[in-house]
Amino acid sequence: MRIALVLVLAAACAKSSSDKVTREQCSRVADHIAEIIVEHYAAHPDEFWDALTAEPGDTGVPKTVTKETFKVFLDSPEGKTWMMQRHGQARTGTENGIDPCVQHATRKQVDCLLAAKTKDDVTACDKAQ
Repeated sequence: MRIALVLVLAAACAKSSSDKVTREQCSRVADHIAEIIVEHYAAHPDEFWDALTAEPGDTGVPKTVTKETFKVFLDSPEGKTWMMQRHGQARTGTENGIDPCVQHATRKQVDCLLAAKTKDDVTACDKAQ
């Protein structure tokens, strides 16, 4: 009887440790979500422009660029450099989610987020806890 109980407990502990989310996994999630954010905005330049200009401040975009010429700017060498900087900012923003991920996320949530392809997929992962 004791041996059976020990085996059940060992199996339960092994299962819970394999379900535990690691910092590395949560860092991969942060990288992936930052990439999805950048890809989304690159594919939707009008939405990106609106988000950038919603509040006053220096966007880093040259003053000569308008909503109508923003896509052309993004495709330019200067725009590609600017987008790399935005990617860095997005990744810095997702960094804040790593500790809560390690503490509270489930393996299912992490797997869902790593499989996400779009912003909507990421939102669906949050709802499908």
